[in-house]
Amino acid sequence: MTRPNTPDRVNADGSTTITTKRACNGCGQLLGDITAQEVALAIAGAPLPDVRRECPACAPTAPEPVCRPMRIVAGDAMCVEQDCDHEPDGTGYCDEVTEEIVCATHSDLTTAGDIGHAEPWPCTRTKAVTA
Repeated sequence: MTRPNTPDRVNADGSTTITTKRACNGCGQLLGDITAQEVALAIAGAPLPDVRRECPACAPTAPEPVCRPMRIVAGDAMCVEQDCDHEPDGTGYCDEVTEEIVCATHSDLTTAGDIGHAEPWPCTRTKAVTA
């Protein structure tokens, strides 16, 4: 996959609009624009995916991405936001909300931080990171 690489734009008022770039986590070379999923992971405080396989310099020797666990809360949006009319349990959430661990490497996050696809943990796609 080739990332788009949006150039900086000078606006009519003299200010500059930039697009955040993603760098290779092996050598630091800029690879292009950051993806919506990477933005969502960064906002959530989760580790960004390994992108060495996208880098012309690092790709030949880059290992498979390591699976990383991520704790999520799942349920109806109103319940997750604690804005429902259900009784809260001991966690502060109602019994319609569950905590789960998913593979952050192979799950898809939207720009809003919602999970489009949650890959169960332990992940069976690649080797998991060890503590």
